[in-house]
Amino acid sequence: LAELIEADIAEYTWRPLPGPQTMAYESTADVIGFGGAAGGGKTDLAIGMALNQHHRAQMFRREGPQLVGIIDRLAEIVGSRDNINGKPTVYWDDGRDLKVEFNSVPNLGDETKYQGRPKDLLVVDEAANFLEMQVRFLKGWVRTTRPGQRTRTLLTFNPPTTAEGRWIIDYFAPWLDPKHTNPALPGELRVFASVPGADGKARDVEVDSKAHFVVEN
Repeated sequence: LAELIEADIAEYTWRPLPGPQTMAYESTADVIGFGGAAGGGKTDLAIGMALNQHHRAQMFRREGPQLVGIIDRLAEIVGSRDNINGKPTVYWDDGRDLKVEFNSVPNLGDETKYQGRPKDLLVVDEAANFLEMQVRFLKGWVRTTRPGQRTRTLLTFNPPTTAEGRWIIDYFAPWLDPKHTNPALPGELRVFASVPGADGKARDVEVDSKAHFVVEN
């Protein structure tokens, strides 16, 4: 039994809790929204996904000082601060070709500093504190050249407390908006495409599948 436990710990530094955390961890979605009040396991989910399922992760908070709690929790999970280094960008590199980068975008336009910086996991922690255009820009660089490596975005959030943060309700409307005409169940997969609207701005449209389609103006 001791040998099995040791082997399990060696392979999985972190495991999700049964319930919503496991549902999000095992989801095949490209974009995952994980909400709830403080203490709901959002930070642990982000760290666990990075440690177990990805190779290049970038984690964002709106303000730099807010990253301290995430970095402290990472050090607690892995049992060391030895591989945490660098300021103002903080890196964690465990020597097994896994790098986790911590950044902030306090002002509109700061997100452009990360243009051309690919990652296979983007985590936007407390996404309702960000501007929607910041998040959409950062999502544009979720990509990889590693064969077989999946790419995805994790948006964690508490219920928005300002009008500025209500975009998160619209973004995940089938799951969060009680007035939505076609509500989705927790964990249910939906497919959306970003198409240009009449005003020239992109808008998300729900589609039947990931198959290619033509947009007619």
